[in-house]
Amino acid sequence: MKGFAIVPSVPLVLLLLVIAALPQALAGESGRRVAARSYLKLPEGGKSATRPYVWERKVGAKHLVVLGTRHLSNPHSPMYGDIEAVFERVRPQLVLHESQIPDDLKTMSKDAAIARGADLGFIAYLAHRRGVPIRSGDASVREEIAALLAHHSAEEILVFMVAQRLIGTRRNPDLKASAAQYAAFYTDYLVANGLPKREGSDRWSGFLHEYRRLVGQPLTSKGWNPDLASPIHDNGRLSELARSTNAVRDRRLIASIERAMREHDRVLVVFGAWHVLAVEPILDSEFGR
Repeated sequence: MKGFAIVPSVPLVLLLLVIAALPQALAGESGRRVAARSYLKLPEGGKSATRPYVWERKVGAKHLVVLGTRHLSNPHSPMYGDIEAVFERVRPQLVLHESQIPDDLKTMSKDAAIARGADLGFIAYLAHRRGVPIRSGDASVREEIAALLAHHSAEEILVFMVAQRLIGTRRNPDLKASAAQYAAFYTDYLVANGLPKREGSDRWSGFLHEYRRLVGQPLTSKGWNPDLASPIHDNGRLSELARSTNAVRDRRLIASIERAMREHDRVLVVFGAWHVLAVEPILDSEFGR
């Protein structure tokens, strides 16, 4: 998931340019790529594990490791020790990450970086201290919104983005805080990235009206269900939007990995576990030999 605090089909190149040891070149996206997994059918074992999900392949000099992580703000989670151990073992020349990472995260202490940016904060902290370059492997918010507008209304996108990225995934959220941040989120995150303006949508009351119209009930802290905007649940229009935008982001992730493997021998990817589980069949097909 791409949060407000850490804000996140391109033709694909022949894999013979990426890993010379691969037995064949694959030409054309439709002819060479298996489908990603449906988010409604992800393996149960990877959905809520506190340890990172590890996908790893090494072919000749090329070494690719993809870590599926959770967005945990507890610096004592064993996940962070696991990430660091993989980092030290692989010695990556480049780290690809989810979303967009503010530069100041790199210079924070470990605990502060995790408190603010969870797994993304930690990888920024770790890579900065090891002198390893990092870059986003994610789609931009502008790219997401443009893709969603092809199939969804501006009002639906507004409700989805606010629900998932401003209100967030915690139960019983602080809606007063969300309301206070709403105007800036609407202007600087949504409209600035291409969401068409609508009369009244710049006000919290306008969002509440659209939320009730789309979801069928008013928004309250006690009644807030973060699973409404979750891609792994079939909960109607908001979860459908979550799957739509994740498909855009997952395509960008695969393209970013391909580019990284052209440029470097050792690449570490740190991305949300659901995304990694979804694209795992593509990783197996294109990088797994």
